[in-house]
Amino acid sequence: MNSNNELVAVATLMDEVIGFGCAQSFKSFCYIEAYGEITEMYVKESARRNGVATSLISFLENQLHSRGVKTVKILTGRDNKSAIKAYELSGYVKDDEVMLKKKL
Repeated sequence: MNSNNELVAVATLMDEVIGFGCAQSFKSFCYIEAYGEITEMYVKESARRNGVATSLISFLENQLHSRGVKTVKILTGRDNKSAIKAYELSGYVKDDEVMLKKKL
């Protein structure tokens, strides 16, 4: 890892990797509290709907919390219904924030 604010969690079953999640914590002069972001989440298709994503999310949240993070955000495609459902099952709610991006 190039940065100490990045976390990677790996889920295994019988020595096989079946999923992973990545998160980062951020501290900034511009914000009162540290905040976190779950940046990646993947679960092998054959392992889905068995609580793997929920476990990965929970683990990452606990690690972020131990770093002083009180708010976590997740960015996913609006058409990624299975991911959205997994995040909502973990207590995340949609907001009205708009993401803008620009390639340089």
